[in-house]
Amino acid sequence: MAASNLKLKNLHDLVPQDVEADALPRAGDASALLARYREAGYLKAGVNPLRFALQGDVDAVPAAFRHTSHDDADLPGLEARLRRSYCEGLALNAAHVRNHARADWLYERLEARAAAPRIAPDKRLSLYELLFAAERLERAIAADYPAAKRFSLEGSESYLVFLRGAIEAAAAHGAGQVVMGMPHRGRLNVLANVMGLSADELRSLFTETPAPHLLAWDIKEHLGLSRRLRTDAGWIDVLLAHNPSHLESVTPVVTGMVRALQERAAADPRGHVVPLIVHGDASFSGQGIVTETLNLAGTRGYGVGGTVHVIVNNQIGSTVSNLADARSTLNSADVARAYDVPVLHVNGDMPELVAQAAELALQYRQRFHADILVDIVGYRRHGHNGHDDPRVTQPAMQRVVRSMPSVVQRYRAQLAREGEPALERIVACEERVTGAQSLPLCAVEVAPVPATPAAAATPPRVAMAAVAGVPFAQLKALADSLSAPPANFRLHDDVTALASGWRETAARRANGVDWCLAETLAYASLLGAGANVRLSGLDIGRGSFFHRQCVWHDQDALVDGEKVHVPLRHLGERQGVFSVFETPLSEEAVLGFEYGYSVMSADTLVAWEAQFGDFVNNAQVLIDQFICSGEAKWGWRSRLAMLLPHGNEGGGPEHSSAYVGRFLSLCAENNMIVCMPSTSAQMFHLLRRQVNSPSPKPLVVFTPKGQLYGTKASFSAWSEFESGGFEAVLGDVDPAQAPAVERVVLCSGKIHYALAADLAARPDPRVALLRVEQLYPLPAAELRQRLASLSRLAEVVWVQEEARNHGAWTALREPLEDALPAGVRLRCAARPDAAASAGCRRSVHAAEQDALVASALRGLP
Repeated sequence: MAASNLKLKNLHDLVPQDVEADALPRAGDASALLARYREAGYLKAGVNPLRFALQGDVDAVPAAFRHTSHDDADLPGLEARLRRSYCEGLALNAAHVRNHARADWLYERLEARAAAPRIAPDKRLSLYELLFAAERLERAIAADYPAAKRFSLEGSESYLVFLRGAIEAAAAHGAGQVVMGMPHRGRLNVLANVMGLSADELRSLFTETPAPHLLAWDIKEHLGLSRRLRTDAGWIDVLLAHNPSHLESVTPVVTGMVRALQERAAADPRGHVVPLIVHGDASFSGQGIVTETLNLAGTRGYGVGGTVHVIVNNQIGSTVSNLADARSTLNSADVARAYDVPVLHVNGDMPELVAQAAELALQYRQRFHADILVDIVGYRRHGHNGHDDPRVTQPAMQRVVRSMPSVVQRYRAQLAREGEPALERIVACEERVTGAQSLPLCAVEVAPVPATPAAAATPPRVAMAAVAGVPFAQLKALADSLSAPPANFRLHDDVTALASGWRETAARRANGVDWCLAETLAYASLLGAGANVRLSGLDIGRGSFFHRQCVWHDQDALVDGEKVHVPLRHLGERQGVFSVFETPLSEEAVLGFEYGYSVMSADTLVAWEAQFGDFVNNAQVLIDQFICSGEAKWGWRSRLAMLLPHGNEGGGPEHSSAYVGRFLSLCAENNMIVCMPSTSAQMFHLLRRQVNSPSPKPLVVFTPKGQLYGTKASFSAWSEFESGGFEAVLGDVDPAQAPAVERVVLCSGKIHYALAADLAARPDPRVALLRVEQLYPLPAAELRQRLASLSRLAEVVWVQEEARNHGAWTALREPLEDALPAGVRLRCAARPDAAASAGCRRSVHAAEQDALVASALRGLP
């Protein structure tokens, strides 16, 4: 079948009839004509290279879309200019932008293009050289490594033009750094022809021994890189983030990195560091983490002054052959319209327009500090990974693709028509690309010393011992300061009682310190020493269980949220920065952002709290692919702390469990720390240790819920804050009791207090209790030492309130067995395996807990 007879269903052939009719400029006056083209011109723009292949060289605007009134002699000329502005290869979709100043600025730039001169000849040649290098590199890789997977860029080579242009524009408009995230397609080409990776370095990625500074334990298509690149405006640092195969999960991670870097910038922080994030057409519209991240962009805690988003639109996504299966919107970019993000659609076979789109996008971002999206419409010349045949599912599209010249061939012919000198320069460009190295590459000037992106790799500036306590006098001064409300500020009665309780607690050394004050003092002592603290999460200011109260609201305020007092910001002039941010109802993007922030912020305690522990389920991809494995794969080091309220209180299967066993199943090679503190002082020391530890690791804390917060036996004495540090094992066997001990009961968390109460009511010197406060890395040596001192020990019982398959038992069984003295048996006291994490009725929960306690403590002969 001839290509001209094919009818593809692509995004620009799916314009509903009512939309097309409504787009007609019916009025005879110029203002109405202008408004209609601004509003709907993009719907008929010539941005799809496949559509041009079908229709040939026809006018981009069908006759039905043209103005036909002859009332005003100037209207035909105006309409011609508007068609050139809005209906050719670069189109603007901004009618949804409710900030009229931003929209008008974009309209003016689009309309001014019609009279603008073409880019300079030298610039055109540099574009051609880049496109030629991109195409030849893909072909060389296919020829030299036929068995390797390759996620080819062919069909979307102009994407490199955009990246190079965006980096140039960023430098020209005052930026000092660009942080990029992207999926796997075209990554090798980006590394080589944008980031300046050498041919030898690139070839090493296809071997068993890649260059050691490039890879740890991940595939080449996930490789990140940091470079300082030369631009026409000077040097600029460019960081391409590593990413896993979950295509969009890097999106919030990059914005978190950018926020941390911006906060370190001395001047114009939002303008100095620019995020640029690349998406696929299917993933942008299909994956919720994208809209979560877009929703974060305008919030106080997560704004980065605008992100340049780019869709590399190959009109396939994966293997979808019918767009009715791919999305419910007309265009893959349409989800951005809900967030007032303007969209530039550009034909990927028109590289000069792609370069213009890059310049315009960076200008917009730097001027308005707002998100913008560029949709580069191309196609995919080969299958998904280079080995599958795309004709299996897209036969019609592939007939068109295979009948088309590439963008390189098109642009070469266009430049060659300018005459003999141009042709000679084209040939010289091609010789430079193919003759310089063992692979065809475009020249990229890279600084001899790469930029250093991973600030978290350097030790924190806070000079405190990792296990040091804090003197009582200092803690009392902090508590007094924290509990003092400002003048003319009326507190809620509950907050008044809280502050009064803090002052009373600090008045006498004999008082026990509750969890709320202990946590607040941990932050205060860190801030006082110069560290920064960043807290985020749903309900983070007061805490889900009214357990924090770090943001006080004036009860006489006329507008909620405007008249607040944050005690942790009033400790002294030399204190660190305390940030606390309520978050949207989102876990995946928020946790990804906080992780990215923590990687770039070594001297900050970054803590994210789930409203309930099981809310973390919504962010499992970030935990699996970044938090627990980022250091092993890429060398990314993080001090992120995840605070997960956990505990079975008879409230039902939801909100009872943070899935201890799931986290422990991810632990290996000292990749993170997992703890379940059972006293307020342990929480205090654990949070302080997270900043002071010389080896940064993510921290998972199974924190209390209502019952433990109210258990006075868990309130620590002031002396426990003054000395020592976090203890991985709590509880010492009385030397006088040791010769009689036959059973040691191990546990974590609030179940200890039920065991202790029962043992106090029914004393048995043959039973001893120990608490394992750190579940990973398990303190096996310390346990071994303590158990070995008990000469009559016959049995160790692990007790958990969770079902056997939901708690720590499955992960701890083998390491606990290894820690036992010879001849000592090990068993578990737990609820039977269960599909749900907890039961619904409090009476059943109480009965189950009584049975657990009895199983653990009784039965000795």
